[in-house]
Amino acid sequence: MARLTSKQKDWLKKEFDQRVTFDKTERRLYSHDTAAIPGIIHPFIGSTIPDAIVQPESEQEIARLAAWANENNMPLTPRGKASSGHGGAIPTKKGIVVDFWRMREIIHTDSDSLKVTVQPGITWEKLQKELMKQKLDLRLYPTSAPSSSVGGWLAQGGAGIGSYAYGYFRENVIRARVVLPDGAIKEFSGDDLDLCGCRGDHRVYYPGDLENQEVGKYCR
Repeated sequence: MARLTSKQKDWLKKEFDQRVTFDKTERRLYSHDTAAIPGIIHPFIGSTIPDAIVQPESEQEIARLAAWANENNMPLTPRGKASSGHGGAIPTKKGIVVDFWRMREIIHTDSDSLKVTVQPGITWEKLQKELMKQKLDLRLYPTSAPSSSVGGWLAQGGAGIGSYAYGYFRENVIRARVVLPDGAIKEFSGDDLDLCGCRGDHRVYYPGDLENQEVGKYCR
């Protein structure tokens, strides 16, 4: 059971300033995913109210946080939009929830190779709208696209709209940068991407390259 000391809180305040909260009401909102935890399950996992919520703005901040958490034996739970309902974003060990709300930008779009690099917190709906401005479109996306994030689907894995033609999401990811528990940053590609599609694992995903398609190239 994680409990933040005054010294640990001071470190988080210094590192994240206004982007960290210890407010109990806000922490309670982050204790579940898309809906409240079913009563039949709750007794088995107990309280899931985290000790703090942080909103990083860069890969470097995530790496420093992971290294610090590792040294302090502090659990981290990455959170995209928490729309899956499968429990991957629930802080079962309390600790700190890492909310990617402030990391939701498109880093680079390559219209020639039909590739896009994004931050983990961007929603599929926003990504699709921005691609459409360049007459590009997504190959596939989850059914929860308006309210789910790219990083969340990378961690969750699975199939969605467009998978009949293009396969599982993992097959459409070219590479992903991952912050490991000790704060090291590693880039995964090829078969190594299979290591990323694990529900509730302990890695923090940063940007990834996705494959797209030209609008009108394929009929549906």
